[in-house]
Amino acid sequence: MGERIEKPTLLLTRPRVSSEVFARQFHARFGADWPVIVSPLFEIAPLDATIPPADALIFTSQHGVSAFAARENADGRVAYCVGVRTARAAQDAGFKAIAGEGGAEALAAVIAGAHRGGNLLHARGADVAFDVAKALNLAGIETKTVILYRQRPLPLSAAATTAVEGKASLLVPLFSPNSARALQAALPETHAPLFFAAISAAVAQSCRPAAHDRIEVASSPDSKGVLDAISSLLRAQMAG
Repeated sequence: MGERIEKPTLLLTRPRVSSEVFARQFHARFGADWPVIVSPLFEIAPLDATIPPADALIFTSQHGVSAFAARENADGRVAYCVGVRTARAAQDAGFKAIAGEGGAEALAAVIAGAHRGGNLLHARGADVAFDVAKALNLAGIETKTVILYRQRPLPLSAAATTAVEGKASLLVPLFSPNSARALQAALPETHAPLFFAAISAAVAQSCRPAAHDRIEVASSPDSKGVLDAISSLLRAQMAG
């Protein structure tokens, strides 16, 4: 009988609500008994910014949708959104949501092809990997930006610190360059083997894996792609 391979713990470092959503997706795919540690490295802090008038909105995160909807009504306006989950949140808030396939850069191309006039507004957080408004303005499509929240850094929890200082391997999904850098800064010099599942090549490039770590880039920049990357990492672990 073969040696039983211990299940690596899933370490989630996104803001708590996003981490809990991903944990449910993970458990639905890999089993409900899988160990999970939720240790957000950021919390969402709203900012009191003046929202300019807009005929259509751009959202590159669910946090942007929530922050905008807390201040203004959708009034049936069009919202261009990164990914299905952000589009679903915008639709629930009363927008006519159009979901782009891929990340923010791909969404800019969708907007450039679909927008037929009117004021565009990108409602977002303080930090972005790709500036959609800048790209659209360079393409001749006037787009304003309003920053409605920022991510306030948090330390690793006691449970997460104990896990990364141990010897058992951890699965670590990474969803942004900012979170990848924050995790690297929080890790001790000697840490447990980490299996990183990066949502994009840009996120992977922000990560500096140790010799005993592994990294896999998602085939698509969404939760499904990250889950597929985790599956590949688990197969690699079982192979030795």
